[in-house]
Amino acid sequence: MSPHSIAFLATLAVSILIVVLIDRFLRPGLRGLLEETLALPAATEFYLRAFTIVVVFVALAAVLDTYSELKDGARFMEYVWAIADRLKHVFGDLLIVLLVYVGLITVLIAALRRRQ
Repeated sequence: MSPHSIAFLATLAVSILIVVLIDRFLRPGLRGLLEETLALPAATEFYLRAFTIVVVFVALAAVLDTYSELKDGARFMEYVWAIADRLKHVFGDLLIVLLVYVGLITVLIAALRRRQ
């Protein structure tokens, strides 16, 4: 197995784990918030599914977009730094998406709370 594929697979596995953890931590609170605010089960499901799809695709895009120079016979720490460099892009892109999504939900809640 080439050094690039080892680093890629490790980064992919860690990115998937990060996405699953983000989804597990945020889904229950987000579901409760949307159900209370929207009172529409279809809208709640739409926003939850949109959140999951966007987070997954952003993480995958960040993993696929990065490339690191590793040579045959690379030392262990070179793999660690290559994976960390790729994960930097994953975390940065996920942070931007989460901030935009929180802003969107905040505007949605502020607009719908006034009507109720």
